[in-house]
Amino acid sequence: MNIIIACLALLLHPAAALAAGGALAKALAKPRPVIVHVWDAKPAELQAYAVEDVSMACREAGATAVLASPELIGVIAKEQETSRGNFPGPLPVLADCDLKDLTDCPEEICFGAKTLGASAIGIRYYEVDWPDAGALEEALQKVIATSEESSLPAILLGEFGADGAEGVTGATTLASSVGAVAALTKGGEDGGAPAIGCWDGSERGLQRLRSAGIGGLIVKNACRGNVAQGAHLKLPSPAALLVTKLVKAALSKGDKTIWAGAGGVGMTGDGGDAQATADKYFNNRGP
Repeated sequence: MNIIIACLALLLHPAAALAAGGALAKALAKPRPVIVHVWDAKPAELQAYAVEDVSMACREAGATAVLASPELIGVIAKEQETSRGNFPGPLPVLADCDLKDLTDCPEEICFGAKTLGASAIGIRYYEVDWPDAGALEEALQKVIATSEESSLPAILLGEFGADGAEGVTGATTLASSVGAVAALTKGGEDGGAPAIGCWDGSERGLQRLRSAGIGGLIVKNACRGNVAQGAHLKLPSPAALLVTKLVKAALSKGDKTIWAGAGGVGMTGDGGDAQATADKYFNNRGP
């Protein structure tokens, strides 16, 4: 059973999804849009309050949207709705989907994502699975046409999760052709849909993306695969604090990195590696 359909059976709730494509497209047109990727290695073991804490951190830090696995969408979307009518308001929540799954049952997956509270979808695809460019474009067109019928705009996530090789050259032109509102790319591209780069949290990675002319970022695996880390000890949790600092760094025009120490996660300009220091902090913290 497709994972979104399975999640739908478990998590069905009446929380309304955010108003669709226009809001997301407008948000992504900002000079430095930041999408926070929230993923956990053991989602079935998570308590709702830990996920809510991270969701709140995304919004209050100034993120543009949240990209999450289907198991987390329901809790995140519901938490985001609690801020409706306030500032900052709810963020768009994107369901992280694979193109191969979407081509098999697009209506079911889009319906499941919408019902869980998603307001858009992120479409992962890998060139090794789609060697024929024409077939890839045709598949994307059909899937996005279906998602739009559910008022779910789409962003393209070519090679997302490919261990540092994320993004596809020419993806913004492809996105414009198939009706996506943005695309993950390797470098700044002229024309087409807005370009987004994938950031691993390291200072080196941020400098590389800025040098390539990429303003918008997806902060990949912002909680390092452990959304609940430390949440049973204090709130905001270390995971939520790390999300806050990563978003602030992504939005900053200065040369800032993230560091971790005995007192928590903070900001520094010493040129250290954000990912290594943050991972060291979490690894030393204990359960």
